[in-house]
Amino acid sequence: MMARLLRGALIAAAFSTLAACAGLGGGRDAPLRPPVVTDPAPIVSGTMRPYQIRGRWYRPAEQPDYDEVGMASWYGAQHNGRPTSTGERFDMNALTAAHKTLPLPGLVEVTNRANGRRVILRINDRGPFVEGRIIDLSRAAAEELDLLSQGVGEVRVRYVGRAPRAGAR
Repeated sequence: MMARLLRGALIAAAFSTLAACAGLGGGRDAPLRPPVVTDPAPIVSGTMRPYQIRGRWYRPAEQPDYDEVGMASWYGAQHNGRPTSTGERFDMNALTAAHKTLPLPGLVEVTNRANGRRVILRINDRGPFVEGRIIDLSRAAAEELDLLSQGVGEVRVRYVGRAPRAGAR
């Protein structure tokens, strides 16, 4: 009798867990609910000018429909505490990222294509300047997306919009 009750409780718990997971985010391709930004940070002066790295030109621009699939990498301790392109201090334990052309600071939704994990990140730096990579993640962002051990992985990046003033370091 006790074993039957325990088995029933475990089955009920499993179904309630599945139901809760099914309701999160509305499915693998549905966007996360971005934060409502009522006081957007101004675009950092100078970060929207064209610039050249290793002979290649980059032209930052407002890109409201930005939605790209490509490879992500992450960076951590070697840059921790150093200034980012926005002037904020890089914190490898914050949910931040670097992008070559989106406005700074901005928000992006990043999805790990292998497992469907998603997170909203604050873009506060430029990069990555490695061929074939579209975004560099902080250590915390890589951990959230389960990319920490691999170092790189295929992601989908969607521009959400301007970042709030809060969050700058």
